[in-house]
Amino acid sequence: MRLREKVAVVTGSGQGIGAAVARSMAAEGANVVVTDINASSANDIAMEIKSAGGKAIACEADVAEHTQVECLVEESLGAFGTIDILVNNAGITRPAMIHKMTAEEWQQVLAVNLTGVFNCTQIVGRVFMQKADDNPDSIANGRIINVTSIAGLRGTIGQINYAAAKAGVVGITMSAAREWGRKGINVNCVALGLVETDMTETIRSDPRFRDQYLKGIVLRRYAMPEDVAPAVLFLASREADYITGQVLNVCGGADIHN
Repeated sequence: MRLREKVAVVTGSGQGIGAAVARSMAAEGANVVVTDINASSANDIAMEIKSAGGKAIACEADVAEHTQVECLVEESLGAFGTIDILVNNAGITRPAMIHKMTAEEWQQVLAVNLTGVFNCTQIVGRVFMQKADDNPDSIANGRIINVTSIAGLRGTIGQINYAAAKAGVVGITMSAAREWGRKGINVNCVALGLVETDMTETIRSDPRFRDQYLKGIVLRRYAMPEDVAPAVLFLASREADYITGQVLNVCGGADIHN
């Protein structure tokens, strides 16, 4: 029970990676705020956690909208009194080659995958900073774990918007870690490879892409959401007290250079 009575906000946790993270944190004793743009999905995961004996609430929110994130934080504080952990997981894709990508496709992905991370980091970060001011001797006033991608570290084909946003998430992580380290706020990110979720269904099912992507993964299999959750859980725990400003690659070796 590494997260006993901690309060964790997990964005995009109505399905896939976020749902796996929410379940694992609840299993370790955390009170979980399941937040997703899809209210029904968020409710389903929250009910699942509660049925298993955990504590959770569901909140509908579009992380790209600053006011909705403010409401999310207010709901979280109203339900549990504080926030200890933020996992910025929400994301979308709008694939297109550079010369075919529309301005709307570019903006949509950056709004959710990059601005959404900033919105949540800023607003939840204020809660963490207040905790630090109230307890100046505390070395553990908040944890932020951002979900990025190896696409943001080395680029990708057909998703320049996604790669740019995920590279920006690394920049947010490093900057927030530098600003808030003195406040006892740890900020890290996990860089994922190809995970078996609805978002990657086309790549995994189309023979034109499937074999090509598998060749680049040293472990020769796609990750399951449950493969990712333990890394996030570790960074959220007290075991990671002295870790901040780091990128932990969880990609089956897909980041190893040939």
